[in-house]
Amino acid sequence: MKKHIPNCLSLLNLISGAIGTLLALNGHLIYAAYTIFVGGCFDFLDGFTAKLLRAQSSFGKQLDTLADLITFGMVPASICYMLIKTYETCPYRPYCALFIIIFSALRLAKFNVDPRQVGQFIGLPTPANAILIAILPIMIKHSVYPFLVHGLTQVLPLLTILLSYLLVANIPFIALKFQGFSFQANRSRYLLIGISIVLIVTMHIEGLFCSLWLYILHGLYKAKIG
Repeated sequence: MKKHIPNCLSLLNLISGAIGTLLALNGHLIYAAYTIFVGGCFDFLDGFTAKLLRAQSSFGKQLDTLADLITFGMVPASICYMLIKTYETCPYRPYCALFIIIFSALRLAKFNVDPRQVGQFIGLPTPANAILIAILPIMIKHSVYPFLVHGLTQVLPLLTILLSYLLVANIPFIALKFQGFSFQANRSRYLLIGISIVLIVTMHIEGLFCSLWLYILHGLYKAKIG
C-alpha cells in the first residue's frame, strides 16, 4: 500500500495543474498561479515520501515527470498566453506562450537522462520558471511598484521567449540541496537564500520575483566564469 502513496501525490500534482490550466484559460490567472504553488508542494512531497518509504520506482519517476509537465509547463504557458493576449494588440504574439510547454517538455526529458544533473541543474528548473511566471499576474494586480508592472507588460512576449530558452540552455543552475552544513561548501546556497529572505521580507511578492532573477543571474555568472 505504501508504494502507492508517492504516486497518489504525483496525481494530486497533476490534478492541480489541470485545474490551473482551466482556470487560466477562463481568465482566473491569480487562482491559476496558486495551483502552481499547490502543485509544487505535492511535487516536493511525492519525492520526499518516495525516499522516506523506499518506494522509488521507474513508474513513479515517469508519472512525476508527466505531472510536472502539466503543472510547471502547461499552467505557466496558459498564464503567459492570457497575459500576452490582454496586453498585446498583435493577434499572433500570444502563441509564443507555446514555447513554454514545448521547452518544459524538453527540459524535463533532458533531466531524466542527463547524469550531470545531480549537484546542479543544466538549464533553468521547470518549477523555478513556473513560479516566476505565476508571480506575474499577482504582481500586475497587487504590485506597489507601478513602473515595474508597466515595464513587464510591455515585454511579455520577449520575457516568454527568454524563459523558454533558459529552460534548455547549457547553463548550470545551483541545486539548493545542502551538502552538510559547512559554509564553505554551501556558500552560494547560503548567500542566495539569505539575500532572498531579505528581499521577500522587505518587498513581499516583488521580492520573490527579484529572488528568482537573482538565481538566474547567478547561473549566468557561473556559466560565464566556468
